Amino acid sequence: MSSQSALDQLTSRGLVISAREEAGTLELEVEPRRVRDALLLLRSEGRFDFMIFLTAVDRPAENRMEVVYRLYSYETKASAVLRVKLDRAAAAVDTVSDIYKTAEWHEREAAEMFGITFTNHPDPRKLLLPDDLEGYPLRKDFAHENLVPLPEVP
Repeated sequence: MSSQSALDQLTSRGLVISAREEAGTLELEVEPRRVRDALLLLRSEGRFDFMIFLTAVDRPAENRMEVVYRLYSYETKASAVLRVKLDRAAAAVDTVSDIYKTAEWHEREAAEMFGITFTNHPDPRKLLLPDDLEGYPLRKDFAHENLVPLPEVP
């Protein structure tokens, strides 16, 4: 199945909010409650068999967080980016670590650094930070007594 066919399948099943293909990469936005369905379809029918990474973006001016999933198909050499927008105050989405094993560690990192909850994650322990650290270091409003701010760029 081509990227366009996968996009057609996702659209016909009502799994996407917006979608486009740019420079050979399928770019999708889905509702948080539909992320698992969309990723399952992309993996099985779109042949996106590898999750390169999962990360998050903090958008405080818009009062939201985004979870970004980057996929690749070894068979078709196609790429896809799937985005899920979450409320910043209650950022939560279902885990996809059972769909893509790669997601297990990436979700743990995003939870620890951005404060996103990945519901039903099999191992939500921290990876990098001490247990007593308060806050989420990759949120733009993070403050800590030992934090040295970067200089402003003119």
